[in-house]
Amino acid sequence: MTSIRHFLIIIILSVVCLGNFIAALQGYRDSLASIDRIEEQQLEEKAHTLFTLVSHQTNIPSHVFGDDTLFQVWQQAVLLAKSQNAPEASFYSQDPGFHLRSYDGSQWLLFRLERRFEGQKKDVDIIVATKHRVYSSLTEDVLIRTILPIIWVLPIIGLLVWGIVHIGLKPLRSLAAKLGSRGANDFSVLKKGRYTRELLPIISALNGLFGRLGDAFEREKRFSADAAHELRTPLSALKINLHNLSMEQKDNQTLQSLKRTADRMEHSIEQLLALHEVSIDIDGCVGKINLREAAQDVIVEVYDQLTLKSQTIELMGTDCFIHGPLPSIAILLRNLIDNASKYTPEKGVIRVTVGSRADQATLLIEDSGPGVPEEEYERVLDRFYRIGGDQNKSNVRGSGLGLSIVSDIVRVHNANIVISRSLELGG
Repeated sequence: MTSIRHFLIIIILSVVCLGNFIAALQGYRDSLASIDRIEEQQLEEKAHTLFTLVSHQTNIPSHVFGDDTLFQVWQQAVLLAKSQNAPEASFYSQDPGFHLRSYDGSQWLLFRLERRFEGQKKDVDIIVATKHRVYSSLTEDVLIRTILPIIWVLPIIGLLVWGIVHIGLKPLRSLAAKLGSRGANDFSVLKKGRYTRELLPIISALNGLFGRLGDAFEREKRFSADAAHELRTPLSALKINLHNLSMEQKDNQTLQSLKRTADRMEHSIEQLLALHEVSIDIDGCVGKINLREAAQDVIVEVYDQLTLKSQTIELMGTDCFIHGPLPSIAILLRNLIDNASKYTPEKGVIRVTVGSRADQATLLIEDSGPGVPEEEYERVLDRFYRIGGDQNKSNVRGSGLGLSIVSDIVRVHNANIVISRSLELGG
């Protein structure tokens, strides 16, 4: 069953058609039974009329009942009277009562009355017969005229049923719309009073699911806060101690290596926490964002890092507005600019262009670095993947999470990410 609406419409129309057919069939059978009773009653009355006429020794005309009825009056083997359409021979061979007999190519209903005159010892047999169900064709015509309008009106019935089913499924569509409009972090329970009794089991199950998801989400948020505290605090203390030791022993290569390792650990921890924050806070602080102003704020934050390598950064384009959580957009911009800075040589150029194309916001990040081989375009978006392994030819350390986080943010915003070589800057 692929559609509840189609199932209900088909079932209801089938039941209506079947009900009409059964009603018509039962009506036809009842009509035939009524016709039979009327024919039997008429035959019996005609037989008693003939007996009265015979008992009064009245001359019985041969056409007394019309052409659709034949009769015979017998006393022992003597034919006292008959109709013009009756045979000369005896028309009966059964016991008194009603019988069916074929004659002259038709089916006849026959009634035999056996009576005796007062003061006589001989019985009189009166046979009256009429063509069986002479009104059946009329009955069939009436039934056909009754059924045909029902068949013609079936399309209208179908439209009415469709409308009724459509209205009946409105609470289900309302529930689907309400669930579809919910944010990823909205785990509030649904109010049962707003829905029909049939939906209450679904509402109860959804509320139970929302409760479990809400608890899991809260645990994830606590984990993020606890991890930030438990990882950053000892690492900060370690970096301070390493800095103090390196100031005392400036030529100690081991301390310099430990310091670079601590910096890498700090960067990896920040990226992991950022990845976790993006995955659990999809709808956080959703609002209207000026993409150009957001890029400008991020450039201000990372400007000191760029000056260490004497790099030039350009911001081009016009104001462009999107809807989304500002923290996620800031992480996206920071990772893209940071990634461009790391792989662009000293005195290189980084260009950020914001604009719109076909009513869609566009963000273009270009640099004058060596770029990425075309065969690596897809893989650089994978988590923990770095070209050339843990430390590539540029001797730039990283965690391989920056572009993966960017890809996740792009995905939850229903956007697209394209990697290609810059025609002007070459990176």
